[in-house]
Amino acid sequence: MRTLAVTGILVLLFPAAVFAFPFGGQASMVIPCYNQAIYANLGPPRGGPYVWTPSTKTYQFGAPTHAGQWLLGLAGAPYYCIVSIQPVIVWPGTYITMMGSSR
Repeated sequence: MRTLAVTGILVLLFPAAVFAFPFGGQASMVIPCYNQAIYANLGPPRGGPYVWTPSTKTYQFGAPTHAGQWLLGLAGAPYYCIVSIQPVIVWPGTYITMMGSSR
């Protein structure tokens, strides 16, 4: 019981323990989503599928807009992009918590 209490207190004191990791690379594909998000597939050095949302803290040059753009920031939890409504097509990605981009 004591271990559970200590664990609970630590989780409340250190919410930064939630996993956030750096990412970055050149976008090979940027797709607007129906759920007001933007899907970006990035290449190296830390690529993969990422999803920008309106709650993403975005710096100077704004949200991803086109292929060839470089993105750099922090990402965290799994997220999704609704690419099509009829038929329903959903692409998974990683939620971008904060990012900066090139022009």
